[in-house]
Amino acid sequence: MDRVVDVIKQAIENEVRAKTFYAKAADLASDGEAQMVFIELIEMEDLHARRLVEGFGSVLSADGVDGAAFLADLEADVEKTLVHDQIELLKNAEIRPVIDFAIEMEAKARDTYLDLKTRVEGDALQALCQELADEEQNHFDLLTEARSGADTPIDERPAL
Repeated sequence: MDRVVDVIKQAIENEVRAKTFYAKAADLASDGEAQMVFIELIEMEDLHARRLVEGFGSVLSADGVDGAAFLADLEADVEKTLVHDQIELLKNAEIRPVIDFAIEMEAKARDTYLDLKTRVEGDALQALCQELADEEQNHFDLLTEARSGADTPIDERPAL
């Protein structure tokens, strides 16, 4: 079983990875709705990483990890945070698989925070985990809606 500190560090890395992935996906998206969802998610994922560092700073430092420095190192070379599957998806330039992958990322993030909630002590940390899980569920829902829009031909979409 992973140590709590390792789960927190992985969660921070996943948020930076998601932010980077969404920035590249926004550049790729030709569908305005999907592009706007990706742009919105960039800021949200950045905020999640910072909230993790702030909220779990004492847990990390108790294990000798400087959360702010860990985050800064990840952000200094964000290209290294992307995994092979993400890079290949982005190279193929097809929006549907990119959205599907993003939906999977959000589901995994939500589940990670729900798992972390059971591992940490203290109402404040458990509440933070629940808030992050709820926000990841909202991201999942946004992306699911964007996928539906991407599947509907432009001439069949309802007028605004």
